[in-house]
Amino acid sequence: MIKKIAVLISSFAIALVAIAVPVLAGALVVTQTTDGVTLLNALVPNQSQFSSIGATYTYGDPAQIGTYTGFTSPPVATGDGIVLSTGNAVDVVGPSPDLSNSGLPSTAFYTGGSTASSGGSTPEIDAYANTHVTGWTASFDAAVLTVNFTLANPSAISFNFVFGSVEYPVWVNLYADATYAFLDGQQIIFDSTGNAVQVGTSFSNLLTTADTNTAFAGFHGLIGPLTTTSGTLAAGPHTLQFEIADTNDPILDSAVFLSNFHTTTNSGGPITTEDVPEPGSLPLLGAGLLAFGFMRRRKKLG
Repeated sequence: MIKKIAVLISSFAIALVAIAVPVLAGALVVTQTTDGVTLLNALVPNQSQFSSIGATYTYGDPAQIGTYTGFTSPPVATGDGIVLSTGNAVDVVGPSPDLSNSGLPSTAFYTGGSTASSGGSTPEIDAYANTHVTGWTASFDAAVLTVNFTLANPSAISFNFVFGSVEYPVWVNLYADATYAFLDGQQIIFDSTGNAVQVGTSFSNLLTTADTNTAFAGFHGLIGPLTTTSGTLAAGPHTLQFEIADTNDPILDSAVFLSNFHTTTNSGGPITTEDVPEPGSLPLLGAGLLAFGFMRRRKKLG
C-alpha cells in the first residue's frame, strides 16, 4: 500500500508540473496508425525501386506506431516518415516544457512520455541485446514494423533515423533503451561509432539536447539524423524488421523516427552509418540529478 501511495504522489507531482509549465506547439505532427499501406507510403518514397514491397505492424500496442510530418525545426531536421515508440507515439511531439521558471530545482527533469503498454520483448532482441546493449537484462514494450521487399537486381538498402529518449540524462547505461533493425535476421542499425543504438554509448558520442521538434529536448536528448546503408543484397526477397524496446523496465519512453527507405549502392563495406553534422549541443546536465533516484525507484514496476 505504501508503494502504491508513493507512485500516486509522484504521478500527481509530475502532472502538476505539466499543467503549470506551458508547452509551445511545434510543427511536428504524429498520426497514430497501424495501416500497412499508410506506413509504407510514409517510409518508402520511391516504391518503384522494388519488385514488390509491403509493410506490416507485427508486434506492439497500436498506440506505439504512427506516421509523422514536420520534423523541420532547426537545429535538427529529418524527412517525413514513421515513428516507433516504447510508449504512445503521439507523445513524442515537443518541445518539452521549459522548467527554468517553474520554481523546481535546477536538476528537475520532465518525465512526460512514460507509459507501460504491457508488451514484452522479441526473440531477436533478446538474442542480440544480451551482449550489445549496456547493462541489458530484459526488454519491454517492444514495437516492430516488418517490411518485406523483393529486389530485381543486387542492391544495398538505406534509411535515415533519429533516436531519442527521456531516459537521458539520469538513467544512462542503467536503462539503456535501444532501437534495432534486423535485415534477414542480422542486426544492421548502429550509431556512427559502430555501437548498437542505445541510451548511453550512443548518446555519449552523438548527443544533442537542442532539438526543438520533439519531447527529447532540453532536459532530455536524441541522436541523429543518421543514415544506415546495408551491404549489397542478392536479388530476390528480403525481410527488414524495425524494432524498439525499453530496457530493464517498461517506463520512461524512447522513440525512433525512420524515413527515406530506398535502394542504393554501397562500395564502402558491408554496413555503413553516416553522421549528419549538427550544430553544437547544449552542455550536459550535471550534479544533483541522482536526487531524483527515489522517484524512479518508486515508479519502477514489479
